[in-house]
Amino acid sequence: MDSYRDRVDMITVYIEEAHAVDEWPIGSRICYVQPKCDADRIHIANDFIKATEYRIPLLIDPVSKQNPFSEVYCPWPIRFYVIDHMKKLSYIAEPIEGSFPLELIRNALGDAIQQCQ
Repeated sequence: MDSYRDRVDMITVYIEEAHAVDEWPIGSRICYVQPKCDADRIHIANDFIKATEYRIPLLIDPVSKQNPFSEVYCPWPIRFYVIDHMKKLSYIAEPIEGSFPLELIRNALGDAIQQCQ
């Protein structure tokens, strides 16, 4: 079976923590402090990849360059976007009771992948 990387042109961008435990904690699901350097953000991204077996390329919004993705797209408070093969936002996640149902994001990614095939 081909990997996502072989079949579609998709990427993911990991940006600032909305509810880092050292800034604005919410619930008990978030267990990271706000990254202070690129290596911190890479560590958190790698934990996510391992925990979810995530297979779409994941870029980080570099702390060292003052978070340029966050500066351009102002993603607060919404945290997850799916940008489709036409480079348009096809999904913008909205929090439900302080959390994001991962199945909704997974479905949006699945839809975007199907459109690319």
